[in-house]
Amino acid sequence: MTQNTQRARIALVTCCVAVLAVTAGCSALGESPPEIQFRNATAESGLSYSDSIDSGFGNGNAGIYATDFDDDGWTDLLAIGDERPALFRNDGGTYEESDALPPLNRTFKSAAVVDYDSDGWEDILLLPTNGSVVTLHNDEGSFERVDVGLGNVTYPLGAAAADYDGDGDRDLFLYQAGNWRVGKPAGYFTPNGTVQDDNGNPNVLYENVDGEFERVDDAGIDGDRWSLAASFTDLTGDGHPDVHVANDYNSDVLYVNQGDGTFEKRNLRGSTERNGMASEVADVTGDGRQDVFVTNIYLPISPQTMGHERYERVEYFLSYVIHSGRTKGNTLLVNQGDGEFADQADEFGVRQGGWGWAASLSDFNNDGRPDLIHTTQNVVTIDQEDPHYPYPMVWQNNGSGYTSLDASDRGFDKHDGRGMVTLDYDRDGDQDVVTANYDQPYVVYENTVDESNSVQFRAVGDEGELALGATVEVDAEGDTTTVVQNGRTDYLSQDSRVSHVGLGSAESVHITVTWPDGTEQRFEDVAANQRLRITRDGLETVTTFDGGGD
Repeated sequence: MTQNTQRARIALVTCCVAVLAVTAGCSALGESPPEIQFRNATAESGLSYSDSIDSGFGNGNAGIYATDFDDDGWTDLLAIGDERPALFRNDGGTYEESDALPPLNRTFKSAAVVDYDSDGWEDILLLPTNGSVVTLHNDEGSFERVDVGLGNVTYPLGAAAADYDGDGDRDLFLYQAGNWRVGKPAGYFTPNGTVQDDNGNPNVLYENVDGEFERVDDAGIDGDRWSLAASFTDLTGDGHPDVHVANDYNSDVLYVNQGDGTFEKRNLRGSTERNGMASEVADVTGDGRQDVFVTNIYLPISPQTMGHERYERVEYFLSYVIHSGRTKGNTLLVNQGDGEFADQADEFGVRQGGWGWAASLSDFNNDGRPDLIHTTQNVVTIDQEDPHYPYPMVWQNNGSGYTSLDASDRGFDKHDGRGMVTLDYDRDGDQDVVTANYDQPYVVYENTVDESNSVQFRAVGDEGELALGATVEVDAEGDTTTVVQNGRTDYLSQDSRVSHVGLGSAESVHITVTWPDGTEQRFEDVAANQRLRITRDGLETVTTFDGGGD
């Protein structure tokens, strides 16, 4: 057997195992799941905010971040992108701008929501271009500026929290990119492959020491990158949080936590050597391991596909992409165990997504399987007849892969989208979507899925802080969904930290929680259609649903 033949057989077996794993989640949840459907509810939701700041090369600062800053059980929103940030309080399903933030009459590049002192109140980090991080400590619903040692940043896209050294507090991985106004990425001049000596800005690991951050320079996090998104969560199954970084014009990087305070750097290479713009983590295959979806660029552009006249009209605008050799679509990195991943975007049908940005793997029709939505950059000059790329991309999990849906038929409008969050803003048991759009108003999409069951939860510590790294298994009539709680950051976005699991017609579930210290709890016959607060003392019902939808 030749080496190539052996690799081909391994790839085939891997693909079949993945498809079988997805299919295995179908049995108890029905053969005809509800169709994904949304409606634009921006006006009645009260959210009013627009991106107006061009940060360079048309990318904008259009960011949106979910937070329950007043701890009332309703998910609030922090918006970045206009002349100043705005915090919108959720008052029973309607947003109103809050005055809880101190005066901030300046722009910021991005933000992060991090309960850095583990007191159960979510703090905010505002990240500028070339300046000092503004840390806003949450004092039971009001904010005050404090100095926690983060210092200056250069071009930050976000930050993710986890306890990387196992000492019980929240450490921080801050990722940065480069500024197109200053220069091009090193990968621009290297159409294919990994660039070892990149020319962006450094990613930084901070250790939390008694509520203040100290930069760590000897943990193996090195190199200047054009990083656009990162996930700080256990991807190897050993209980230690690893870091996946999606890099623009380079390969993705996986930093594998060695359990001794250091990381082993692995360039994922291959199909990740593109324009990584999201890092979305979920168990796609149903095998209990966390997979990673990364948006990229899919632009089948050539004089032959477009016609010479139209090609010449857009060539200058897109020349940096067209000639990069990296416009080959999204990647779905299926976890093989021990930090090994296989790209199966083709097998699962999610490769072709236009010019993708923020993404979400979430169950949007409550059938127990993770669906997929990601924002797209509006490149209508390429093919104005194509119904997909001016809209967000929507895929429904069909049990053996994904089916691409016409977003306009599913209630979405044309947007030049960047950031995006998923949350249940109206607390009716399904996942809604908010998009942050470049040079446009932000939009709230209410999920109108037909009536079906779900369960939502947060596993929390003694002070009500999210138990980062806790693993929660939800068993619905033999079908198990595994959730590893993490900070859930993405491109200029941060989803709600309330986890959501669709149950189809199942009316009760068994829940098993493995806490970060390895101890386990099991709760039998938990009723569906409720949001739970899970502690080491038991379960508390936060709210109940009627079964999702209108």
